Amino acid sequence: MNSLFQDSIVEEAYGEYLLPHKYLNCDPKRVIDEDLPSDPLSQEQIDDFRKAQTKFINTRIKNFSEGVNLFENVKNIDIELMQDAPSNWHYMNLPSNSQLISLMNSIESLGLLNPIILLQHSNYDRYSILSGKSRVLALKNLYARDQLDKYRYPKCFILKEDEVDEFYLRSLILDLNFQYRTIPQEILIRMILERHSLLKKSKQFRGESNVALQLAEEFLMSEATIYNYLTLKKLTEEVMTLLFEKRITLQTARLLSKVNKESQITILENINYKELNCKHRMKYITSGGNISIKDLKKRIKESESLVPYRTTFTIEIHKEALEKCANLILDMKKDITFALGAKSIVKNIDEFCKVTYNKDEMKYYLEKNMIDQKVLERLTAKTLNELISR
Repeated sequence: MNSLFQDSIVEEAYGEYLLPHKYLNCDPKRVIDEDLPSDPLSQEQIDDFRKAQTKFINTRIKNFSEGVNLFENVKNIDIELMQDAPSNWHYMNLPSNSQLISLMNSIESLGLLNPIILLQHSNYDRYSILSGKSRVLALKNLYARDQLDKYRYPKCFILKEDEVDEFYLRSLILDLNFQYRTIPQEILIRMILERHSLLKKSKQFRGESNVALQLAEEFLMSEATIYNYLTLKKLTEEVMTLLFEKRITLQTARLLSKVNKESQITILENINYKELNCKHRMKYITSGGNISIKDLKKRIKESESLVPYRTTFTIEIHKEALEKCANLILDMKKDITFALGAKSIVKNIDEFCKVTYNKDEMKYYLEKNMIDQKVLERLTAKTLNELISR
């Protein structure tokens, strides 16, 4: 397939704008609309407008209080009669080519699992897509290849324009498109690992890199993130159970995946479960990969006396105390470096004491001479010479 159809008819913005769209006169992006004179409304037009507004309000109240039955009106609709919902209602991205191919393969092998939801208009014979833009696009590509009725006339849920309020429809679109955000992490992990197993069984995705790329496209993640999840396949069922029950973090699970399954069981049998999510201890236990069970047990015991290698202090100071505090921190950094670095050659002072500050805010203090540039440079010095000579 050389190209994929992306020519769905886009309906212009319609209804109320729910987000800000106002510009100052000096804004170069401001759209200047010409004010056109309009004739005054007749009393009859005013009355009709009020009746329409009353109907809209009553429909809105009914929709949100009672809901709408999506299953009441189910029909097979020609895909050529379907168009995008208004641009300010449905603004989610279309799938990439690889995602679209995956969706086409799913529809071709399993059928259309989720019917398309359409809005039927009272004044013309087209339908607006409320849910299923990607599925419609996939069906159009499938029909272009194989002229089958199941692709041309998919089953759809139909909502009528005069029976459903605009705000209800827009809420429906948002809910349907953001359902993936509510997926718990343990369920997402299951989905990724299961999809990985399915793709590995396909001749098209035998290579691990091909599988990772496809998963990244499908789950809208980076390949690096997908590889991090795939390392979890190295875990024992016992560790996976702890992960799915949220008793260990994803970070702990990744650390455990660095050692073999026998070592994982040994760790679980010899460590206090309350310490499983202790980052600095788990990093020590699993460092260096696989070691003998005897040495592993010894390392677990040693980890009980470990404290974090580094920690962080956050100090917030008043502007009038800035220079004095900076000089005190500078003196402290020199004292720490001389005391801890006396036994060895200091290659990087940050190893003992690393100082950072808000550069965006600091430039304003520099402009007002409230702190010296050289003091700031010495605060972030990485070598002893830089710390002393500046």
